[in-house]
Amino acid sequence: MRAPFLFLFGCLFAAGSFGGDVPVNPAVMGSPVVPVQVRASFLNAMNPAVDLATALNYSLLYDEEGSFEGVNPDLAFAQMLLETSFLKFGGQVRSGQNNFAGLGALDGGDKGLVFASPRLGIRAQIQHLKYYATTLPLNGTPINPRLGYVKRASAVNAWQLGGTWATDPDYGNKLVDLMSRMVAYADRSPEAAPRSALSDVARPPIPGN
Repeated sequence: MRAPFLFLFGCLFAAGSFGGDVPVNPAVMGSPVVPVQVRASFLNAMNPAVDLATALNYSLLYDEEGSFEGVNPDLAFAQMLLETSFLKFGGQVRSGQNNFAGLGALDGGDKGLVFASPRLGIRAQIQHLKYYATTLPLNGTPINPRLGYVKRASAVNAWQLGGTWATDPDYGNKLVDLMSRMVAYADRSPEAAPRSALSDVARPPIPGN
């Protein structure tokens, strides 16, 4: 049985793209604010090429892997959206690498790590985030070969990932903005991806899921 995970509670407030204040949790180690089905619907809305069933599968994987290590699934999912341009990719990292956070991809250099399945790529990202946020041991077996390069407990929230995880000093603001947009999407579109509708969507057979 997987060990209990740590959640740091307490939602903070940050301005989102839709204007006004919307509640998000910018802590790396924390509880999600956005329901699984809403994250999936938001991804599908931003990139219709990702069908709702596939989007739901990814959202569930982030919930499962993030919760296991105590990492905020909303932040990790937002990071995936940012790094992959809503799973459109097109940058250094290619879709077949199952690398959703630019792990090992250097500016103008290496294309990054390759993982055997989406779940393993998400797990490696979650492990990396936990290393940045805490000095706690992993609950699972380490699969990320770049963990040794991380300065532990150097980024406890989204803003501190700018200049640490990424060279972009505005990286954290972009993550918080994406999380705020997901919350605003849920608030403004309560009919989007209702749980009753998604309950009938079959999860596609993603390898390693």
